Amino acid sequence: MRPVPERAEAYGFIKTGTCYELETEFMDGDFGAVIRFGPDGKVSGSVTDRMNDEEFAQLRNPFYNGAYVNTVRAAYEELLRDIAENCFTEVFFASDQSNRLTARICSEYGVRPDFPFEDERYSPCGVFRHQDSGKWFGLIMNIRRRNVDRNAPDEPVDAINLKISEEDAEELHRENGIYPAYHMNHKKWISVLLDDTLPDDRVMELIGESRRLTAGKPGKLSEPLIRKVLDIADSVPYGRVATYGQIAKLAGMEKNARLVGKIMSMADRYGDHPCHRVVNSSGRTVPGWIEQRGMLEAEGVVFKANGCVDMTGFRWEPQGL
Repeated sequence: MRPVPERAEAYGFIKTGTCYELETEFMDGDFGAVIRFGPDGKVSGSVTDRMNDEEFAQLRNPFYNGAYVNTVRAAYEELLRDIAENCFTEVFFASDQSNRLTARICSEYGVRPDFPFEDERYSPCGVFRHQDSGKWFGLIMNIRRRNVDRNAPDEPVDAINLKISEEDAEELHRENGIYPAYHMNHKKWISVLLDDTLPDDRVMELIGESRRLTAGKPGKLSEPLIRKVLDIADSVPYGRVATYGQIAKLAGMEKNARLVGKIMSMADRYGDHPCHRVVNSSGRTVPGWIEQRGMLEAEGVVFKANGCVDMTGFRWEPQGL
């Protein structure tokens, strides 16, 4: 999420120097909250119990799990969600350069990122794929800078993994901002930091080369398979959600949930299908598709405080699974 200062000020945030701050109350005035964000968009907050005018320390202490504390947590989280919806805009990735490059990839190649990893640790990782074969030519992830440069600060940074020619590896590794690939073959892949060390045009050159090197014969994305997956998505009932894994299993390709995600991302080319009813195994909606939650809520689907669908109550349970 990225703050939109004009919307934040209309909501009630007051600018102090380069930061914005909101003082408000919730739970009928029993608790006060101070929410702040700076130019980097990072949000911090504190909650005060009005009864004794002290910070409500139980809020973030996992050992306090009673009904009253959980009620306060839920009310505070609802306040944060309301601020997010009214004062922030959703983006694909953490860094500005990542989002600029994503826009250029979409414009030049007609490709949007998909987020195929159901493990929450990797769910922010976005994959760029060839439309015909489904092979990916780029992967943006948020890593620790020290993972690629042991002398660097231990801080988060976006990076994109790209395919290279083996004979170019040594020369590329000498270029500032380019490192042997994180979690990939060092001879064939590189990690490029997306912190504006390299200009966008240079990164786009590397992306173009990676796309060329990964191009090949069309793979598993055949027309019959696409139609089969979309037919299964069409059968998800109103007010229920299916997971990528469920649809993959019903389509006879149990271990290929990410391919289902790819087909969902291109479904609008094949007509009107209820792809908003497809989420990951945790109930997370598609990053960047802001309208998906509203469409599901309009069907009566309930979301948990963490922003994911309540899968215990609204997961589709088709026969045969």
